[in-house]
Amino acid sequence: MLPLSSSLTLAPRLSPDRRALGLLFTLFLLSVGVTFLTQGTYDSGDSINHYLYARYAFEHPINFLESWSKPLVVQVMAIPAQLGLRAVMVLQCVLVAASAWLAYRSACMLRLPWPWLAILFCYASPDYFRIQFSGLTEPLFSLFLIAGVALALCGRAGLGAAVVSFLPFARSEGFILLGVYGFYLLLSRNWRALPLLGLGFVVYGVAGLFVYDDFLWVLTRNSYPLRNPNYGHGAPMHFIKSLPNTIGWVLFGLFWLGGLRMIWEWLRPQFRLQPRLFTADLLLVYGNVVVFITAHAIFWTYGIFGSLGLVRVLCSIVPLMSLVALRGVAMLSALFPNPAARQRIRLILAVAVVGFLFCGSRVAFRLERDFGRASDQLLIDAAVRWANRQGPMRYVTYAHPYAALPLQVDPFGPKRPDLIAVHSSDWPLPVGTYIFWDEWYAIKEKQVPFELLHNNPSYRLRWLGAVPRNRRKPTADSVRIAVFEKIK
Repeated sequence: MLPLSSSLTLAPRLSPDRRALGLLFTLFLLSVGVTFLTQGTYDSGDSINHYLYARYAFEHPINFLESWSKPLVVQVMAIPAQLGLRAVMVLQCVLVAASAWLAYRSACMLRLPWPWLAILFCYASPDYFRIQFSGLTEPLFSLFLIAGVALALCGRAGLGAAVVSFLPFARSEGFILLGVYGFYLLLSRNWRALPLLGLGFVVYGVAGLFVYDDFLWVLTRNSYPLRNPNYGHGAPMHFIKSLPNTIGWVLFGLFWLGGLRMIWEWLRPQFRLQPRLFTADLLLVYGNVVVFITAHAIFWTYGIFGSLGLVRVLCSIVPLMSLVALRGVAMLSALFPNPAARQRIRLILAVAVVGFLFCGSRVAFRLERDFGRASDQLLIDAAVRWANRQGPMRYVTYAHPYAALPLQVDPFGPKRPDLIAVHSSDWPLPVGTYIFWDEWYAIKEKQVPFELLHNNPSYRLRWLGAVPRNRRKPTADSVRIAVFEKIK
């Protein structure tokens, strides 16, 4: 009989793919578990709006071809959305898991050391983990982007071109990244794949003929005009400085080391990890990351295409940034010729990346902020509970997207009065209308400040609530929600 130590030695070792799948499955189950525990929705605006477009898509089929909501997102979310927002969150967990797996497979094809770290890096990116618990577009966009890259790396650039052709219908930046993919196809002399970059446009163009009588509706009905007075602008380096918000400080350092390593491989071909795929790696991984961040920096600097400077858009490229960070790990480990020392470096970096999430940093996880109910949602819930106690509400109007959930109203229904009617004398709000006013959407999107209603004798203030935006810092700014009634 063999001793226990010998039997353990003779036991078959799991293959790298099986170990990576085990890690992915564990992290996926963790995400799904958080889905049913979290009270947060990432944000109270676009996250809810995208869910609502999908939730009511079957009642209002026009939602399937709406520019702002993104038709691909609505189509993917529509069925889960019938089960509620938590079902959409589970879908997002699936999308992130698929993206992490494709990042791992891409790392294997690029011969990056310890490719399973690509999975860990995706889940350890704070904002990418948080965005699973939302109705936002970034997870789907990131999946289609990394899928196109992975297909190109494995020699199926034509199929990859067909996949990325649908990127603009998940997020508008897809139009720009199509140019990156097209440039790669040109350099690699893959002429036959070039027409496939137009597949998504043709498919949705034909659909638009039946709905809008317009093949070019994606352009003519674009919801992001060049200029929009309701949006601002900011510093050119805003997105670069905000990268730690998305991936954390440890991965931020590895990301820049990975960039330096790529420059080194470009200058010294003999040090390339995978010479055959160097052009694809340079253009489709690094090129997409650079172009995406640069484009948003330009949009925000000049205040164009409805940019609000929202850092969450960087979640769209987290699977690609995980590959860049993995190359940073390779650069660090190359400093230690001893295999045992390299193993220790790998372990230390993995622990540091995960440990950062719980270090208390502003960009790490914070329980109440990231997984608790937002202050504006708490206030709207309270306002709706008060209104329900007053009796049936015949007419309601609001600007805040979240209000549709506790009010249980169809936001696309033809009979719901619009808050913009406050400015109209021809089509005023009906008497008895309850107006749920907030200090962001009501002002920014409907141009209805509090004073406009409060100083108008046709409206009576019935309820007013305020809660600190950050409930741990009650001395900071607060959120206000008011309920007015149209009395004459």
